[in-house]
Amino acid sequence: MNLHPSLALTVAALALLQTACKPTASSDAAPTYNVRYIVAEPQTNDQTSGPAFLGLIRGDAETQLSFKVNGQISRIGPESASEDWKQGTQVRAGEVLAQLDTANFVNAVAAARARTELARANYARNSELYAAANLSKSDYDTTRAQKEMAEAELAQAEQYLHDTTLRAPYDGVILTRLARAGEFAAAGHPVILMGDFRRVSLEVGVPDTALPTLQIGQTRDVLISAFEGQSFQGTISEIGIAADPASRLFRVVLKIDNADGRLKSGMTARVNLGAAAPQQSRGILLPLSSLVASGTDTGHSAVFVVDDQGQVHLRKLETSEIVGSSVLVTGGLQPGEKVVTLGAGLLIDGMQVQAQPQSR
Repeated sequence: MNLHPSLALTVAALALLQTACKPTASSDAAPTYNVRYIVAEPQTNDQTSGPAFLGLIRGDAETQLSFKVNGQISRIGPESASEDWKQGTQVRAGEVLAQLDTANFVNAVAAARARTELARANYARNSELYAAANLSKSDYDTTRAQKEMAEAELAQAEQYLHDTTLRAPYDGVILTRLARAGEFAAAGHPVILMGDFRRVSLEVGVPDTALPTLQIGQTRDVLISAFEGQSFQGTISEIGIAADPASRLFRVVLKIDNADGRLKSGMTARVNLGAAAPQQSRGILLPLSSLVASGTDTGHSAVFVVDDQGQVHLRKLETSEIVGSSVLVTGGLQPGEKVVTLGAGLLIDGMQVQAQPQSR
């Protein structure tokens, strides 16, 4: 059977990529590559409930907060919380979350203000002299430039002082404290992770065959492993326009209301996407990442299998359908064969490898 239509473009691209990236066979001693494999096992695929995809729950907004200036942390934690504040502490937009020692910044503002006042006084005096034709234009322009530079330095020093205070950008909860009082904080280095969990996101990767039935705004039932027997309604908010080069899947994001706060970051979720397909088929499920091009025949996909001597062999496949992030193989493999799942893209037929099993 020919390659499933949804894999045709992927395999064609693989043919070009592998030609450019593979080592060439040589009589000289070649390095041994490390690969991972799974053992081919027959499985029955029952799609009566539609294709299901797994993902992790994340806060609708998860933000790493950092200072814009360098300095020593004098206090960290929401100003409304006690000293033993912890993960899950509620914060309001604009609330102070951390503070740097301001002594050096206050001194810098005072020095910049003094220079600015002096520059303004010189400019005022020279303006009068220039108006009375007692000062050259070049000297007048120099004084004006000095005043403007001093004002700019003052504004920058005041901004730096303002940036010693770190505030919550929105209502949310503290997820992680990444620094402690007394530590030096580098500009841009995260010190607090916070999130908004009034609504959460579920991101899954789907094959191209699922995309035609998906539209932004559609709702789907989401099952959370921690709440067996319950379903939550998710609304599709994003659909990727390009496949991930490694997994060959498209990014789909669903938003789920979480006003009661039951859903937590990192929970495992499953969502059914696409119409139900009441059919049952038998074959071997392989991850999409294991597929390679079948030489110059881009109409078929292939995999590498490892024999007992550690040598790999290119094996042309017959495929039936894509199931989540896997492909159902109906021909070309025998049960019990070792199929390379990680590192296949760098192999050539007949190469010697070091193979280790990969957990399913």
